[in-house]
Amino acid sequence: MKRQPQAWLHAKVRLQPQLLVQAPPWVRGMFDHAWAPMSALAQQASCLPSSLWDYLLDSDGGFVSICNGQSRYVPGAALIGRRQVANAAFVSVEDLAAKNEQPLHAIGHLTDHYLGCSGQPDSLWLSEGGGVTVHWRQAGARLQRLFALGYGVDEIARSNSRDYFAQSMALYCLDRKRLNVADPQIYKWLRATLWNPASWRGQIPDQG
Repeated sequence: MKRQPQAWLHAKVRLQPQLLVQAPPWVRGMFDHAWAPMSALAQQASCLPSSLWDYLLDSDGGFVSICNGQSRYVPGAALIGRRQVANAAFVSVEDLAAKNEQPLHAIGHLTDHYLGCSGQPDSLWLSEGGGVTVHWRQAGARLQRLFALGYGVDEIARSNSRDYFAQSMALYCLDRKRLNVADPQIYKWLRATLWNPASWRGQIPDQG
């Protein structure tokens, strides 16, 4: 049974206490109530494939904190409030207010890490040639070759393979036409992998 993003949001996403109280005035003016940033993240994240929700929801760790400060992904031990978690994407409430790609970029790093090695430390991410199954390792190897071509959609995507994946995934959600014009090969790769239900069918992670 395919889960909806709301199940992932409920299980894995947390709002920083007093988030809007501590935010800049212009950010507070963009949201009607304290829970609105969660709704904004849900709206952005709704474009991601449903099978990804299944995978991330069933994975250990991989939490998201909506917070003040910069959007970023922290692999390894991280604090969300007073709780220590493994692997956390921090999504800036300012980026949600601005409706830019940074929230999905941070979630892209989380996705990259978990599809590469189930979020394990010191292991290859998908964009580095890793993969939790043979299928995803093949996809990761292809992704490395695409990054080496140097056609990333912007300077961020061209900076390293992890940012190449994260930025391309974010732009696939928010501006597919721009991504397809700048880097049609990664556009096709995303359509054939993350957004292809067949890529997820029967994919059982390797043991050991």
